[in-house]
Amino acid sequence: MEGWRKYKLGEIITLKYGKDHKKLSDGFYPVYGSGGIMRYGNSYIYDQPSILIPRKGSLNNMMFIDKPFWTVDTMFWSIINDKMVLPRFLYYALSKYDFASLNVGSAVPSLTVPVIENIEIIIPSISEQKQILSTLVPLDDKIALNTRINDNLIFICILLVLNFTENQIVATICIIQMRTDIKLMPIESFQYLSVA
Repeated sequence: MEGWRKYKLGEIITLKYGKDHKKLSDGFYPVYGSGGIMRYGNSYIYDQPSILIPRKGSLNNMMFIDKPFWTVDTMFWSIINDKMVLPRFLYYALSKYDFASLNVGSAVPSLTVPVIENIEIIIPSISEQKQILSTLVPLDDKIALNTRINDNLIFICILLVLNFTENQIVATICIIQMRTDIKLMPIESFQYLSVA
């Protein structure tokens, strides 16, 4: 593994604490807790690619976010030094790590900044990271697309059981896509849908 270097995680990212979300109005930006999306707010805490690491609760529920977001105080977010590591590469490298094994809590599973910053990680050159990502990202994107298709089919089946017409199904999906960051199938796909 020539050209790969070992770093402490604290050398390549800066961890930040999430903030209270109760003063946010409803909006379009996802608000993350350690269990995932809690709600959507009208403001974001950061708008660059980031890795979210649970501070309390489900410690292995790490996430990669590349759109504006907000996190609550049970979730750390990160500023990534992208001159040293590409954010998505770092996410893949950390995804095999067992954060729960670093638990410092007693009643509630917990992580601290010093514990996370002390994690050792081996990183290749940026050019090699790009090469690795050129294989992994399309696979991940395909998995995400297949998941969306499956979710869409379940959603459409529910609407059909509720006796929605084709136009009502399209309208419902349009409303959901406009009001949230949930992306259902493109409307063009409905040319193949028959509800008769």
